[in-house]
Amino acid sequence: MTAPRRKLAVVAREAGVSVSTVSKVLRAYPDVAPATRERVREVLRRYGYPVSGAGVRRDESALVDVVVAGTGAVAGRSWAGEVLASLAERVREPGLAVVVTTVAPASPVPRVWLEQLFTRGTRGVIGLGAEFTDGQRAYLAAHEIPCVLVRPGTDDAVSQALAMVLDGSAAVPLAG
Repeated sequence: MTAPRRKLAVVAREAGVSVSTVSKVLRAYPDVAPATRERVREVLRRYGYPVSGAGVRRDESALVDVVVAGTGAVAGRSWAGEVLASLAERVREPGLAVVVTTVAPASPVPRVWLEQLFTRGTRGVIGLGAEFTDGQRAYLAAHEIPCVLVRPGTDDAVSQALAMVLDGSAAVPLAG
C-alpha cells in the first residue's frame, strides 16, 4: 500500500526545493537539474505520486526524433523528404519509429519539443538543418541523448546519423 499523498508544499519542503520546482518535475519540464529532479521524484514516490511515466530511459524507447528545418530543397528536390523516406525504411528493421517535428528555417527548436521529448523518451535526435539552443544541447548531453546535426547535401547522412543515434555516440555534427 502506498503512503497517503502529501501537499506539494510538504514534498517541496522535504526535497529542499520550491513548489514550482516540484510542479516542473511532475510535468516533466526539462529545466530542472538531474540531481534535483531525482531528489524530488524520490520524495514524490514515497508519498504515492505517480512519477514512473516521466522520462523514459533512452535504451527503452523505440522512437527516434527527427527535427526538420524548412524543406531542405537541393537541386530542385526536397533533401529533407528524401532523408526522411530513407530513415523511415532503415528504422523498420530494428523495430523503431520516427517522430518528426518541423520548424521554420533559421528558427530554434521550440521549448515545448524538449518537454515532450523528455516525457515520451527517445533513442536519439537527428536534426536536419535544425538549430538547437545551447540549453537544448546541454540538456540532451546531460541526459545522454545522442544528437546528430545533419546539414543539407551531406552524402550518406542517414546511415551515419542513424548509426550514431543507435549506438549512443556523442553529439557530432555532420558537415555538408
